[in-house]
Amino acid sequence: MKLTVFKAGKGDCLLVTGSDGTNILVDGGMRPDYRAHVAGALGSLAEEKKRLDLVYVSHIDRDHISGVLQLMDDVVAWRVFDFQRRRRNTRFPEPQRPRPPKIANLWHNGFHDQVRDNRGEIEDALAARASILAASNDEGLQELAPLDRELATSIREGLELSDRVSPEQLGIPLNKQFDGKLALVRDGGRPVRLGKLRLSVIGPFREDLDGLRREWNEWLETHRDQLVSLRRRMDADAGRLASNEIAALNEPLELAAQELGDRSRVTVPNLASLMLHVEEDGRTLLLTGDGHGTDILKGLEKTGKLDDDGRIHVDVFKVQHHGSEHNVDAAFLQRVSGDAYVFCANGEHANPDVRVVEAVIESRLGPARSRNGHATADASFALHFNSSAAAAPGDREREHMRQVEKVVKDAARRSSGKLTYSFLEGQSSFALDVA
Repeated sequence: MKLTVFKAGKGDCLLVTGSDGTNILVDGGMRPDYRAHVAGALGSLAEEKKRLDLVYVSHIDRDHISGVLQLMDDVVAWRVFDFQRRRRNTRFPEPQRPRPPKIANLWHNGFHDQVRDNRGEIEDALAARASILAASNDEGLQELAPLDRELATSIREGLELSDRVSPEQLGIPLNKQFDGKLALVRDGGRPVRLGKLRLSVIGPFREDLDGLRREWNEWLETHRDQLVSLRRRMDADAGRLASNEIAALNEPLELAAQELGDRSRVTVPNLASLMLHVEEDGRTLLLTGDGHGTDILKGLEKTGKLDDDGRIHVDVFKVQHHGSEHNVDAAFLQRVSGDAYVFCANGEHANPDVRVVEAVIESRLGPARSRNGHATADASFALHFNSSAAAAPGDREREHMRQVEKVVKDAARRSSGKLTYSFLEGQSSFALDVA
């Protein structure tokens, strides 16, 4: 089994390849990064007459789903081109990007399935709240406005993907292995076999999705009238609103946090992340989307992946949510470890969080009280990043990645060869043999 990790902007995009040639695309990153770093690699698969046996979208956030939408747009463009050529229209231009491989299956928990009839109102409410936040005189509230806009856009993109793969458009099977229903942890659920790969769903759970649906709908019900009133006042009063009025809108979806691993600070779509444990011939890979450590452990326990001490060691562990402080804490890292840790982040939103990187290192090199207790956790390990200071998009992100690089390099020098690392600079991807 091999894992290819692409540059994906601030998002995730990975390709799992089984020893028999089975291919799984894991998320798509941001659209521009998909075009620059992923489309060509997938085009090479198509030239070799290989297919994507599965496209797996962990959740609807833009930094995971946007590149997948670009992939689907490319599929459409090539179908139109082929149609025109069959009609002997030789003047019709060839699409700009390489022909994608055939897509056999898509796993995607659509937002409409998660919240049902209120999806449009929720999107509209988030967009309205973003406008109100941007009009505030409070800089802290202003900083939340882009996050609301991104969330509203993510919802729209999640709906768009479901429509794009429908029988009326591309006709790509959606959640086929789950009878077209939501992909989640079910009692008695068995691993899904794709070629030689065995995929165990470790999240989300139905009760969590039901809870998230209630949270969304309660938030909408609570704030629908308030949003309308504030928006009307903003239009009439040139945006001058009291900060305490606007702040009241933020409590249910507040994003700031002071402590590592606070699940209440994780956004609703992230908590709905579809997460997988992948196995082939005893080699293991943990794909965690933007899930929370508590939910990952819950899913691993439910599927029987934890040992008698409640721990697991995998060959490759994709660290959840770009190494965000909201999703990872020391207690989680003392129970989950890997020969290789993969971080997908480029410094945006201060990810990977320096404290999380330090906590990973501490769980392997620190004193006994903080170290992971798994029998194999004393072995050598590696940290791999799909970006670097040189590849970061702006000054703030470059400075953040420099801090991350310094922490990792200093720890590697002290580790007597136990810790190795890599940061992606000029290349579009790197590959790990899961062996």
